[in-house]
Amino acid sequence: MNFLYPNILWFLSLIALPIIIHLFHFRRHKKLYFSSLKFIHSIEQEKKAVKKLKNFIILLLRVLAIVFVVLAFAQPYTGSFGNGSAGSDRLISIYIDNSNSMSAKGTNGELLSEAKTNAKEMISQFPANQKFIISSNELNGIQERSLSKNDALFQVDQINYTPIQRNINTIINWQREISEKEKNNNRKLNKFSYILLSDFQRDFFKTDNIKKDLNSPYNLIQFSPQSKSNCFVDSVWFESPVHRINEENDLYFRVVNKSNKDIINLEVNIQTDNSDKDLFVDIPAQEKITSSVQIKNTKKGQVFGIIEIRDQMMYWDDLFYFSYNIEPSNNILIINGDGHEEYVTNAYATESSINIEEVDQKLVNRNLFKEKNLIVLNGVNDISTGLSSDIISFSEMGGSIFIIPGKDALENNTNLLLSNLGLPPFSSKRTVNLNANKIASKDPFFKSIFEPSDESLNLPNYKSIYTGDVLNTTAIPLMFLRDKSPVFFKSFQKTFALYSDLSLESGNLVNKSIFPVLCLRIAELSKRNHSLYTIIGQNQLIPVSNNYKAETPIKIKNKETEFIPKIIQNGSYKFLDLSGPEAIEKLKEGNYRIFTDKTIGALSLITDRKESSVDYISSESIKKSLQQKNIKNINVENFSKDFDVSKINLNQPQEYWRICIFIVIMCVISEILISKLWKN
Repeated sequence: MNFLYPNILWFLSLIALPIIIHLFHFRRHKKLYFSSLKFIHSIEQEKKAVKKLKNFIILLLRVLAIVFVVLAFAQPYTGSFGNGSAGSDRLISIYIDNSNSMSAKGTNGELLSEAKTNAKEMISQFPANQKFIISSNELNGIQERSLSKNDALFQVDQINYTPIQRNINTIINWQREISEKEKNNNRKLNKFSYILLSDFQRDFFKTDNIKKDLNSPYNLIQFSPQSKSNCFVDSVWFESPVHRINEENDLYFRVVNKSNKDIINLEVNIQTDNSDKDLFVDIPAQEKITSSVQIKNTKKGQVFGIIEIRDQMMYWDDLFYFSYNIEPSNNILIINGDGHEEYVTNAYATESSINIEEVDQKLVNRNLFKEKNLIVLNGVNDISTGLSSDIISFSEMGGSIFIIPGKDALENNTNLLLSNLGLPPFSSKRTVNLNANKIASKDPFFKSIFEPSDESLNLPNYKSIYTGDVLNTTAIPLMFLRDKSPVFFKSFQKTFALYSDLSLESGNLVNKSIFPVLCLRIAELSKRNHSLYTIIGQNQLIPVSNNYKAETPIKIKNKETEFIPKIIQNGSYKFLDLSGPEAIEKLKEGNYRIFTDKTIGALSLITDRKESSVDYISSESIKKSLQQKNIKNINVENFSKDFDVSKINLNQPQEYWRICIFIVIMCVISEILISKLWKN
């Protein structure tokens, strides 16, 4: 006999109350009788004996009522262990956690190996006609079929590590859905048993939307690593997003110490195509530190890098892959309006890495946006709705915009475009005749261009500017006049705008050295540098070049793997979709080249560092959490060398709380009837 809520049994002490009441209520003083009353006394003694029996029965009924009320709340149940009820009427669903955290060392090797061995021992104990569902984190079509005993053993052997992460919420609901499908296909099935083998990381144990199941037994077996410690790199970034040939850039990385001991002199090796450096870091217990190393770029093109730490804990997350591009070609489209000036083209023509394409605003079409990093609206006075929509789409896909208004910007649709790009709309054109005297030198836009304290800047004079509602936008002003009026803005969408036209009647910006600096800086920041790394399994789309022959497939390749990914078309842009199960299975951690007949990009894949956590949930917390979700038939075991698979509960537990309630009701009715009908 087991109890779902055994702590409630402490309330059985309440049975003392009716007993105490009974004893004190019937306590009497000794009486003496005269001889003349002895006959009457004998009659009273007979009545007393009957009354005493009645009161004793009532006491017994009250005690029983209290006992069974307490038992009902404690919810007693029984269920035998072993495989006695297994057979053609029962489906056994076994889930094996094969996430990377299961590579930690257990008592008999890696946790995944222990879980697979344990699962096969369970399966071997069943008769030949027993049906199984074997699942892991992939949850693919193969794992939806019921299997015979031999096929189940084979399926367990095929389980290997995967970067895919699941939570217990997803696993349990999936197991039930598959069980119901099997039940619909096989009417004989009416019993289900669920077995989950995992290390039960805290992130894994999410029970938000678990569907209720009051009948099927759940067996959770927890595999614990010998050492609950780990050290890993969780992120990498450069100080500057722009990479130039023969220039140094600071590479930052963050190392996490998930242990209760300080780590002294942890060796970190940073390798790129251009360098190989070692350094040593100290990390306090349960802390993270950020360190950096200077990387010098010696050649153009794709650069691949690896950061390796050498700890003695988990090994699967000791490598962190990344890649970047040095001085990629920069394609710019300049859309010239009726009032455009040639100064913009001249500024960009000085840079050899910039490819310029100019077009009149009347001849613009969406196809011209392909492979462009930056679109410059140069003195466009009449922005059509179609052009505005195309520019907004270009911005949403990661492209940069540089808006230089014409002389009559207040008379067109420029404001609609500015608002959609997060920039302040033009409200009026104001005559000022003031010098610019301040730039936001601490903003990343000006980093490595001007010193914060540079007082030698020769800033322009403005005769007229456009004013806008700055307060209602997220735009950041970068240049100011003496009266604090902003004349140059950027928005968070990599969009920039001047608030004055380039004519000499409006100012002398084009005659100052800062003008080509601003133009080239915007072009530099517009380069579509791909992410340094991509986490496997996350639904990220990787942008790729459109300049390849349609008949030539795009391939992802390194020394070990070659894979043809799925291509997603979004407007005029193409993306690699690596979220499918085939891509996840095929592409492991590492650096890859993206190519057709030539290399057109780089890709670095890493696994989610959430799996590097060593925070596990306890057995008691597991049981309590599931009970709160009305999953009552739970057996939680911690795997050890002495673990016995016979502890697995496969039989349908028999609940007795309804019987307890029935007995309570009968006791109450019996007491009422005895009190009313039994005359003394």
